[in-house]
Amino acid sequence: MLEILRANIEDATEITAIKTTAYNKEINTYLGRDGGPPGYNQVESQLHIINNFIAYKILIDNRIIGAFFLIPIDEATMRFEDFVIHPLYQNKGYGYQTMVLTEKTYPNITQWQLSTPVFSVGNQHLYKKFGYIEVSRDQELIEYIKTITK
Repeated sequence: MLEILRANIEDATEITAIKTTAYNKEINTYLGRDGGPPGYNQVESQLHIINNFIAYKILIDNRIIGAFFLIPIDEATMRFEDFVIHPLYQNKGYGYQTMVLTEKTYPNITQWQLSTPVFSVGNQHLYKKFGYIEVSRDQELIEYIKTITK
């Protein structure tokens, strides 16, 4: 069973390893090199995220398979950031389930924001499937918003 729980400092090393594997695989697939967002492969960066944002780990049967963090914009708007699932667990519906659980955890949020790299077609498919609408694009990133009407 998939669940999301708040990440703690003890999770930082494992989450960093998952991020490193997942981002390197995706960047290598599309751009032919390793890479990811700044600090993606540094435990110190993950510790900063855990200590300063609303950081979550994604678990299946008590095993961490991914992570993300949230940034409150205002009382009704939340930004979804750094969403990653280990490649062994991708394309199994866990990303979609994670987004469902996240929205259920924050029922007062009526607008969700996120972005993804232009080359990340798998992410684009997931976000559109989940109801996000593209609102802007440049050469590197696509910005999405999902509005929930109550």
